[in-house]
Amino acid sequence: MKQHQQLYEINTRNWLHSLRKKFGEELTLLTIPENIWINIIEKGFDWIWLMGVWKHSPLNKEELMQHPGLIKEITQALPNWDHSDIIGSPYSIIKYELNPQLGLPNDLILLKRKLNDFNAKLMLDFIPNHFGNASELVITNPEYFISMDNAPNEKFLFRQVITERGMQWIAYGKDPYFSPWTDTFQLNYFNKNTRKYMIDILQNQITRVCDGVRCDMAMLCLNDIINKTWGFYFQEKNIESLKSEFWEDAIKKVKSNHPDFIFLAEVYWDLGWKLQSLGFDYTYDKKLYDRLMQEDVALIRGHLIADKDYQKKSMRYIENHDEQRAVNVFGHERSIAAAIIMGTILGLSLYHQGQLKGESIKLPVQLQRKQKERPDNNIQHDYECLLKFTNQDVFQNGQWLLLETSTNNILAWQWYIPDSKNLAIVVVNYSAYQTQGNVFIQLTSEFKDYEDLRLNDILNEKMYTRKTEELKQNGLYIDLLPYKSHLFSVKTI
Repeated sequence: MKQHQQLYEINTRNWLHSLRKKFGEELTLLTIPENIWINIIEKGFDWIWLMGVWKHSPLNKEELMQHPGLIKEITQALPNWDHSDIIGSPYSIIKYELNPQLGLPNDLILLKRKLNDFNAKLMLDFIPNHFGNASELVITNPEYFISMDNAPNEKFLFRQVITERGMQWIAYGKDPYFSPWTDTFQLNYFNKNTRKYMIDILQNQITRVCDGVRCDMAMLCLNDIINKTWGFYFQEKNIESLKSEFWEDAIKKVKSNHPDFIFLAEVYWDLGWKLQSLGFDYTYDKKLYDRLMQEDVALIRGHLIADKDYQKKSMRYIENHDEQRAVNVFGHERSIAAAIIMGTILGLSLYHQGQLKGESIKLPVQLQRKQKERPDNNIQHDYECLLKFTNQDVFQNGQWLLLETSTNNILAWQWYIPDSKNLAIVVVNYSAYQTQGNVFIQLTSEFKDYEDLRLNDILNEKMYTRKTEELKQNGLYIDLLPYKSHLFSVKTI
């Protein structure tokens, strides 16, 4: 596996809606002009994550009115919305089949082949915790869910459903800390048949149409978390926890037949390492996101000295469809500095649709339409430089090394390919103060016989010449304004 890969997240339903308005025709995922895919991939993205492609439950007016917080969020994002703009949550899955609004049933298979031909891979969602409330599965197999024959004491967590086994109380999907998601029903992972059913979906359906899955709220399927969330139910029903973890069984089974299939876990509560140990190829790095928000350089540096195997399997981000837009969280200058940090270290770097243009409106996943925003030219330029920089071979096949600095405000690291002249250096002043200091570069032997070296700063479009001996003895002197960075490609003269 490459030590550094890049993932581009697309809000699929909204994106296709926008493309249809732009081109004035009923495009599907498969009929999107090829140059659009190529333009994304040529920026250096290894993966395209099409968020929200599956059939899902609708969200009717009555259900919407029960969620004033969602109405507020929708109104902030799209003040002139009407009910035709509300298309339901893509995480309220009915079936793992392509949403017919996006194309024909076999289109995903063909799209995967197309993207693979363009040297990119397709990632889709897997929502393990629950199914949508309109799923037929709850009618035919209520035993797969947290279900009761009689009215429970916690009625607010359940809904009555007429199933093939008669009237049942089915639990809403939830995590242990928040109110339930009332457009979903909670799967029972202490039922072996439930686990088998979900593994079969992965094995026989999803692996056919994509190269990897982003697993929504993956930690909710851990035995400890299940007990924390639904322990009262299992005690009442006298159901014991299963000995094995679902993820270990599922990933082992899928990879036995599809060894290159990739699993990415959305995970919080410092459970990333546990999920990596169960077989996940990548896990969300929420800790880095939090430390970038805190603007604590020492904590960021401390995070980056963690075990390299853990770092290689970490997915770094500064925004996604769940988080607020980066320009709102960090501000313009600091958002670029944060992007450079998350985009040039080990692991998988996530870029969210609109992030590269500096968009500031967070779009609720239930919305089909969005407001138009003018691109921020400065942010767009800086992202173009960053992606051009990380599109070098040294990021794909090189090694990463955290560098020592003489000042606490500056973070620095290098990428290099041993026994070659491929060397890239990243320097970031992640503070609100102009800072000077030295960065102690580790030059490979291929550079040491040259008297001078040229440092090409792709971000600031400047060229510097430095004495090799000076770099070896004293390091590289840096003087950076607040939240400014250098992206150096090192060449011999």
